[in-house]
Parts: sequence; C-alpha cells; structure tokens
Amino acid sequence: MEERKDSPADKLRHDPKGIWIEVLAMYGLALGVIGLFKVLSLFSGFLADNLWGIAGLVFLFLPIEYLSRKGVDLERYGLTWKHLGRAFLWAGLFVVITFPPYVPAFVWWFGRGEFHFDLPDTFWQEVVGFFFLVALPEEAFYRGYMQTRLDEVFKGRVNILGAKVGWSLVVTSALFAIGHLITPRLDKLGTFFPALLFGWMRARTGTIAAAVIFHALCNIYAQVLKYGYF
Repeated sequence: MEERKDSPADKLRHDPKGIWIEVLAMYGLALGVIGLFKVLSLFSGFLADNLWGIAGLVFLFLPIEYLSRKGVDLERYGLTWKHLGRAFLWAGLFVVITFPPYVPAFVWWFGRGEFHFDLPDTFWQEVVGFFFLVALPEEAFYRGYMQTRLDEVFKGRVNILGAKVGWSLVVTSALFAIGHLITPRLDKLGTFFPALLFGWMRARTGTIAAAVIFHALCNIYAQVLKYGYF
C-alpha cells in the first residue's frame, strides 16, 4: 500500500493523536448506533429481521460520508472497484488455500458427524446479504477507512508475500474482532484471524475488492456448513 497523505486540500488531521481520536470516535459511534438498534430490535420485529442490514448501512455510510466531507479521494482508501478481475483471482486463490482445512476444524470444534447438503429456499437472499450488507460495509469501514488511517500512525512496514504491512493490520484486525462482541459470544473473537487475511489483501492489492469477495465467500461457506451439519 502506498505511504502518502491525502491532498493538501483535505481537512483530515494527520498527527497520530488526532488520528487515534478520530478512529476511536468513529469506531465507538458505529458500534454505539448498531448497539442502539440492537436494543430497539428487542421491541420491534422489523428491526430484528433487518438488523444486519442496518449494521451494514452504518458501517458503509459513516466512513464514506466522513471522508467525502473532508475532501478525501476515496480511491486512496481502497474504496474503488478498479481491477475487479484481479480481486476475484486473489479471492479464489485464498478460497483454494483456506477452505479445505476449515472443514475438519469445523467438525472438530462443533463435534459434528455426517454432512447433509440442505439449503433453505431463501439462501440466495443470505448470499446477497453476505456480499452487500456484511462484507462490503465491514471492509469499507475496517480495511478501507480504519486500516488506511492507522497506516499513518504506525510507520514501520514489513514485506509479507508482496504486501507491505505494519501494526495497523494487527490493530485493525483486533478492533474488528472486538466489534463482533456486540453479539456476546467469545468465539466471535476468532474473526481476528480471517481479518488478518482481509487486511493483507487490502495492502497487497490496493483496494478492498478482493477482501470483500473473500470475506463474503467465507461467510457463505460457513453458513453452508452450518446448514449441512446442524
């Protein structure tokens, strides 16, 4: 990922303290709004049925609106669909590498036995949701906005298989995992590990596209296994 600030015309702060205040405020605001809707969903069936869509809109709207108001080039934050074909190739490569060993790990963790391929008729709606209401918003917020901003705080980089990454990758992945505790289950912290891959892909390709595709495919794959084993 290129190490440069935005144009002199932007209105962002570029000192480490200012960046931290901004990032944590944005993070707290996003989780706070989603948490509020989660509480309200206890009293509204409509909100309960559409909570993940609401969360997606929050994660997508906040960084794009904020960066746009600050006069920032969104492409600098990986928010572009350029080189989409290359993104699919990267996502496909990681699918081939990571999906096969995930099955025995899943079976061992949940203690399941026989698999039956059985999907509900509405599964296609879940597929669309995983792409546009989960993966795209979360990648825009965490890998697009947050990781890029924290790159200005953590200057050191190491080259990992062609991607120049630093502590921003680790910190963003940790905050990503902690954010999942809005659903209070400790196993949600396991999202830290795929987040490292999402962040690496962001750094390696320069956009969030590959991470969005792979993120969505991971969720879809996990859902298929849940339906098949449970």
